[in-house]
Amino acid sequence: MKETIRAIQKVAYWLAIKGLSEANAGNISVRIDEVPNGLEVKSVEEYGFDYNGPEMFILVTATGSRMREIYEDDSKICLVHVLPGKTYEILHGEGKPTSEFPTHLMIHARFKEAGSKKKAIVHTHPLNLLTLMNLSDFHELIPKMMKIHPEVLIFFQNGISVVEFERPGSVELGLKTVEKSEGKDAVLWDKHGVVAFGRDVAEAYDKIEILEKAADILLKILSLGRDPTGVPGGWL
Repeated sequence: MKETIRAIQKVAYWLAIKGLSEANAGNISVRIDEVPNGLEVKSVEEYGFDYNGPEMFILVTATGSRMREIYEDDSKICLVHVLPGKTYEILHGEGKPTSEFPTHLMIHARFKEAGSKKKAIVHTHPLNLLTLMNLSDFHELIPKMMKIHPEVLIFFQNGISVVEFERPGSVELGLKTVEKSEGKDAVLWDKHGVVAFGRDVAEAYDKIEILEKAADILLKILSLGRDPTGVPGGWL
């Protein structure tokens, strides 16, 4: 568990350094298979809805925590014992999980039930992606963005999906994200940010870096009044 906590802290550091997580924006979670013995229940909290998924242990950043602080303070990472029903247990950390916990919970449950190797989720607010999302023809620009650099094609062979704007932290946002996450490595939240998945937290963060660079390149080309040519097809 300590190694996973440290991995979360490293990604939190880079999210802060690269300006991808302003103030207390962004959140990270990782589902872990082995939990150290001897941990006591610090508190019992309510989901706010009925959870009917599998039992799990999830490390997740605490609500209100800043990425620039998480790097130095592991108390801002909660270990949650997920249980079916109305309540869950917190075994480590201070405070409660991120306000986006419903989305993290639902995605982890879907991945575990499907036997997926994806165990990490990173959500944040990349500047260039958000800029694109505020253009009226954003949906028409996505295919261009996904062909703008070889790395995008390599890492996102199944493409990405978009969830239309929903209230941040809502159960509705979680439900729609789970639906759109099927077969994808990232989901864009319109006007809000991106949620990326990976086998570990570093891989999930890689996805965000790649998408943000693709958005940056596309915006630069559009600012020149030109249309991107994109990577030629058939090479992959």
